[in-house]
Amino acid sequence: MKVLHVNNVDLPGRRFNGYDLLNDMRSRGVDSKQAVLWKTSQNPDVTTLLDGGRDDLLLTAIRKVEKRHGMHDLLFPWGKVLANTQEFQDADVVHYHLVHNDLISLPDLPYLFSLKPSVWTLHDPWAFTGHCIYPLDCEGWLDGCDPCPYLDRPFAMQVDGAGRMWRVKQQIYRELEVDLVVASQFMHGLLTRSPLTAHFEDVHLIPFGIHTEQFLPDDWRSASRKRLGIAEDDFVLFFRASEIEVKGLAELVKALELHPPTRPTTLLTVDETGLLTQLTSDYTIVERGWVEDESLYLLYSACDVFVMPSTAEAFGLMAIEAMAAGRPVVCFEGTSLPAVSHAPDCGIAVPMGDSVALREALDSLAESPEEVRRRGELGRALATKEYGYGCYLDALATLYRDVEARRR
Repeated sequence: MKVLHVNNVDLPGRRFNGYDLLNDMRSRGVDSKQAVLWKTSQNPDVTTLLDGGRDDLLLTAIRKVEKRHGMHDLLFPWGKVLANTQEFQDADVVHYHLVHNDLISLPDLPYLFSLKPSVWTLHDPWAFTGHCIYPLDCEGWLDGCDPCPYLDRPFAMQVDGAGRMWRVKQQIYRELEVDLVVASQFMHGLLTRSPLTAHFEDVHLIPFGIHTEQFLPDDWRSASRKRLGIAEDDFVLFFRASEIEVKGLAELVKALELHPPTRPTTLLTVDETGLLTQLTSDYTIVERGWVEDESLYLLYSACDVFVMPSTAEAFGLMAIEAMAAGRPVVCFEGTSLPAVSHAPDCGIAVPMGDSVALREALDSLAESPEEVRRRGELGRALATKEYGYGCYLDALATLYRDVEARRR
């Protein structure tokens, strides 16, 4: 069968947005292609919906108009462009991903879903809100987002049109014939609570999968540290350094500033650099910047604990990668991560935003290598059982065939 994945971009986020499935699903008898706005690969199986610089100018203009008038995803024309592509017309099933990234306007969804059997993965809670990607502690999404107290949250609005957009979604969702996919119990809970989506019957919980067998065994730990210039006996915390507010770096830094570490400690980071200068007097800082998937194996191997202090997270792929590497995960409550990491038995979850509790959890692990090892071994077993890549591919292949048979 033929499946077309639809997303705003191909390579960034390839583990989530369908790009990696282009090759991997062939083993399940699924021939996959992808349609995107911005093509960054040279893959012939990926087609772009934009028509060069002229469309870039149009897209920029639409963004400005929507922001100024309190709208989001009402004016983008790429849905009709998508429907006219050969890839769309040849597909047996179309799998939509981040449609809200300037990709497809909400009024085009009923039209597109009526043309082909359709699957829509909800990667974040945007589908439940008037405009924001993550409502965090706001519960306005439960009764209409009117008025919105957080217009500055992405996708930001200059005037309050959140309530109107919530009602637009409500009307459009009533017309949709689509199978929805979520990757975590957290997202499934939001979907069933939302007045916008609670009526959908064909909802599937399919966690993302990883190649658990590719993570380095424990006897690589010393070699990994040597390659990274990390002392053999240091306690190593690995985390993502990002200025994106919901990634929780500010809360983690506050925790690390509370007092000097009880033993020599290295902070190992990916993504952005230069964000930990205030910690250099008490910690060794090793910043790796943005790294590709293969390099991550070395970093997981070198650390003792993976810290994921996100204040909003719909799944948390790095958490299951850490588990597959045999490293315990420390996170905040109130996101998908406690369930994904099987806290409190395997992962450790502390109250949302509580930097003192976060520091206490990290200090406890620093002082108990046996507990680190025990939780790491349990995490490896759980990741292999629940998040194996083969299980992920099997679940998608089964879904596609079922959707095609039901919707045809």
